[in-house]
Amino acid sequence: MATELQRSPAIIDRLEELLGTEARDLLDHKTRTIPKEQIHVPGPDFIDRVTSQSDRSTAVLRSLQSLLSHGRLAGTGYVSILPVDQGIEHSAGASFAPNPQYFDPGK
Repeated sequence: MATELQRSPAIIDRLEELLGTEARDLLDHKTRTIPKEQIHVPGPDFIDRVTSQSDRSTAVLRSLQSLLSHGRLAGTGYVSILPVDQGIEHSAGASFAPNPQYFDPGK
């Protein structure tokens, strides 16, 4: 994505306009908590590339692929599942933030 943004100054200008005074802080942010080698980038091949290397059963992998292949985000590697009546105290961030390794879908 960074290379796409570098090639599209108009997009960067629009993002800066939308983000306002915090634009530079947000766009130039570099995390120091999770190394980029541990990030699994979403994409249409996410199941094959990331989760198929785990000990998940074929049925589970097929179900995950089905989730990623439907809806408005189909084929992007992204999925949006919205909880019903859940506060932040029940989110994955609250549970796993002390140990980011638990966020790793490849494990």
